[in-house]
Amino acid sequence: MKGALEIVYPGFQSFIQDKGRTGFQEFGIPICGSVTPHWMELGNCLVGNAADDAGIEFRVVGPTLKAVDEPVKLAVCGNVKIEIISRGEAELHTHSVSGWRSFTLNPDEEAKIGTLEQTMSGFIAVSGGVNVKPVMGSKSTYVRSELGGLDGGFLKSGDGLNLGSNSLKLANEADKLVPSPPVGTAEKVRVVLGPQEDFFEETTINQFLKNYYTISKQSDRMGARLEGSPLHHKKEKGSQIISDGVTPGAIQVPGSGQPIVLLNDGQTVGGYPKIATVISSDLHLIANSLPGTEFYFEAVSAHEACVIARQSREELERLKRSIVAASANGFINLKALYESNLIGGVVDMGRPDHFPGHLDGDI
Repeated sequence: MKGALEIVYPGFQSFIQDKGRTGFQEFGIPICGSVTPHWMELGNCLVGNAADDAGIEFRVVGPTLKAVDEPVKLAVCGNVKIEIISRGEAELHTHSVSGWRSFTLNPDEEAKIGTLEQTMSGFIAVSGGVNVKPVMGSKSTYVRSELGGLDGGFLKSGDGLNLGSNSLKLANEADKLVPSPPVGTAEKVRVVLGPQEDFFEETTINQFLKNYYTISKQSDRMGARLEGSPLHHKKEKGSQIISDGVTPGAIQVPGSGQPIVLLNDGQTVGGYPKIATVISSDLHLIANSLPGTEFYFEAVSAHEACVIARQSREELERLKRSIVAASANGFINLKALYESNLIGGVVDMGRPDHFPGHLDGDI
């Protein structure tokens, strides 16, 4: 299948994702979408796309991609090494670039994206965005129902991806990078208690907020299973409820007492009591954590969660504004950095001819 971008090797669970589909949960359709939506926005900003253009999300090990007929600009969000491979008539040429920057893949060049460090998922933004037919307003893939994406499933060797009509124009623009990339994991995850915290004694809720939990190997995009001291339900309440609506971030506690955090591909109804809900700003910290990661929960109010959400949006916009031009060898373009509005600049007061961003001589 020919396209502007060929999947030479699919990596592990690589598929097309965007911001996800909303408004269909009442029909049993999960939201899906990127588990790191802020990374998706940063990647799209690096290649010149709209914030929610579809790209490729992968888990642990990235794919190998090949530009077919025209240059394609890529940006990989995540701490990962990318090897650019070009085949000459007699020899193979390779050079490396890092994540969190854009680079142009020329025709017949391959980008081999390696293994992520410290996080579970990475996002690949592609100039023009991946062009597949939207399903229910989204290009996101829901593998369990073979919905969206490319044929509703994970990408395979030999697949070809069509890109937006402005892909070539964007591919010819200057490369950019994020000077201080965001961190993908944290030791603390904030929650709002409820809606069924009354199924648990106060001592159990205190235990829930005090103890550390570990991400289980049994976790996936549907839910993160946690391992820790079991939480006990009130005997008169039991461990089941009449099924009601759930949302990503809901923390269900089944009869085993081991919490399950519902994620992007999670079901839309559930029959286990929910002790708390992870706030939207922190959900990616669980979704993007490797098995064995330890963390603890901290309770905040609904109002505080809204304030944190606004602050998170402001921080994302700040990161977007911090993006600068990158030099060809992958290091920061100092001239572009000095000329950007990150800081006012540094001035040597002993030199009347010196001004912020001046690159001649020593500062």
